[in-house]
Amino acid sequence: MTLHARVLLHMPLVQLFFIGGVGWIVYPSVPLSTFILWCALALGVELLRAALAWWVLPRVDKLDPKRLHAAFMTLDALAGASTGLSAVLFLRHLSFVSQSLIEIILFSVAAAGVSVAVSSRYMTAAYSFLVLLGATIPWIGLHPDKSWAVMGLTLVYWLFLIRVATESERLLYRSVLIRQERDRIISTVSHDLRQPLHALSLYGAVLVSHPSAQTLQETRKNIDHIVRDLERMLADVLDLSKISAGNYPTQQNVFSLDTAVADICDEFDSSASAKGLKIRRTLNPVKISGDKLAVARIARNLIDNAIKFTEQGEVHVTTSSSQEGDPLLYVADTGQGIADTEQELIFREFYQINHSEEGTGLGLSIVRRLTKLMGARISVKSAPGQGSCFQVSFPPPPNGGIVALNLHR
Repeated sequence: MTLHARVLLHMPLVQLFFIGGVGWIVYPSVPLSTFILWCALALGVELLRAALAWWVLPRVDKLDPKRLHAAFMTLDALAGASTGLSAVLFLRHLSFVSQSLIEIILFSVAAAGVSVAVSSRYMTAAYSFLVLLGATIPWIGLHPDKSWAVMGLTLVYWLFLIRVATESERLLYRSVLIRQERDRIISTVSHDLRQPLHALSLYGAVLVSHPSAQTLQETRKNIDHIVRDLERMLADVLDLSKISAGNYPTQQNVFSLDTAVADICDEFDSSASAKGLKIRRTLNPVKISGDKLAVARIARNLIDNAIKFTEQGEVHVTTSSSQEGDPLLYVADTGQGIADTEQELIFREFYQINHSEEGTGLGLSIVRRLTKLMGARISVKSAPGQGSCFQVSFPPPPNGGIVALNLHR
């Protein structure tokens, strides 16, 4: 509505150019009084639309969008009717060449309505229908031998304009969502970065004011933990940015899934032990074809989540093959589990279960995006207090083999 209102502010000037062009074509064939009356009507409707737009812009956030849309559609229809009325009033007075020029202009004006309506299919339909109706009826009356062809082509043209407006509206809506998502991510990242940076400054001040061996010992682990969290957060944000922009590099390789997973499990042994957890492995030899870094990233994020949200018990990692020969990877935990209402939300950026302060809330979002990037599928099975299970299935490789990666958390 805001974009449409801004465009309407300039429409009286555009309408003056349109009136001048029509006047140049119809003069002196059309009676001057008829032309002046049409000019007053056409310009008056545009001034009314501009006045409404001028009134709406400062108040758009406070107005009912449905009522505002209906008001704009009504005035758009009036504008289309007044524009199409030019053919009804003038065509019978003109030569065939002048009639054709008027028709070309009106069909062009109907197409321009797509941009004036800011790609709204409803406002485009209301405006262009009445423009084309006004252009078609007098032409059929003057040239009845081509009536069916004219009506058919006009209908096709009108439906085409609606189709263009619909597609443009979808792209515009998508761009707005992307902008809102970008702003939300920037705001959240800024907030999440500010907290550890503030903590680092406090620890730095403590070290400066009390530079003793005991103080160093107490703060060293905390600073190291904060730095690792910052490094992980920045890596997540960079990966998310690359995936969103379509710049995440992928390569197809054949590699041992069990070997790759074993290395990742080794990375997390110390963090699991620090929580009193055990990473149990059942790693059967499995070959997989895909991007090794992306598969490792997926497994690493899911194992990391399994450790973070498990207070007691174990994380069980298994590689095997299904009965159909699909390579499988399971990462199961005995953690807090996930309620049904949250099992889709957890894949959103920065979403954290029960507003937990563990992690950045980007890990599962990156997993979801990487699986889509690789043509894979991910699902989750979980219940509160019963652990969680994530499953990702990869498509078979081009050589006819079967490739699947199943991750259970």
